[in-house]
Amino acid sequence: MGGDVDAGFELIDAILASKTPVYTINLGYQYSMGFLIGLAGHKRYATQNAKFLMHDGSNLIWNSGTKAQDQMEFQKRVEQRIKQYVIAHSNVTSEEYDSKLRVEWYLFADEAKEKGFCDHILGVDCDMDEIV
Repeated sequence: MGGDVDAGFELIDAILASKTPVYTINLGYQYSMGFLIGLAGHKRYATQNAKFLMHDGSNLIWNSGTKAQDQMEFQKRVEQRIKQYVIAHSNVTSEEYDSKLRVEWYLFADEAKEKGFCDHILGVDCDMDEIV
């Protein structure tokens, strides 16, 4: 699952603000915006063969030259917020984030757990009936 950054961060803000614990469970893949949404879970789970993808996403700007430049400048600020969010919700350092940003960084659940992108692997650390 991927998606729109604006809509995705609306959901992330709702999860982070929730007084009721929200668990995110990666049953197959969390790609792009889905990856970022998954990080918001109060507890984060993945199946053993689940996949994760962090990347810089895609953009489309269609406007006059100066307005397109304004949008690009704002996009730089958005990217900085995303970076700070990922660092705050994982074990990734600023340097590692920067080294991975311009690539398609795919990980399996065990690698994602090591990086702090999920907390528990179903069937390894816990069973599904323990969380639902």
